[in-house]
Amino acid sequence: MKSYSFTIVAALLSAAPLVHGEPARERAPGPCFNVSVQNERVNRSVVEQDCQRNFNRTVQAGQSNWAETIQTGEVNNNKVRQYQYEHLRYPDRKRGE
Repeated sequence: MKSYSFTIVAALLSAAPLVHGEPARERAPGPCFNVSVQNERVNRSVVEQDCQRNFNRTVQAGQSNWAETIQTGEVNNNKVRQYQYEHLRYPDRKRGE
């Protein structure tokens, strides 16, 4: 298992020089879609869309949820659903014990 993890890390590090940023481009003519589902104790979502038509759906379920969406286009459509719940009172306890 350790050699498998080492192989993955080595492959990712060797590909790092191939990744580069691109200069800012003009607004994309087509639609932009973003869908995010988060189910952790603390959920955070930041979405920025700059297309003619922007669509975003975010669902968060956790103890602390935070979402921010910035859309600049002719059509902007955003829906965020947040469900707050408390985690188990005894998180270390396993079933059957």
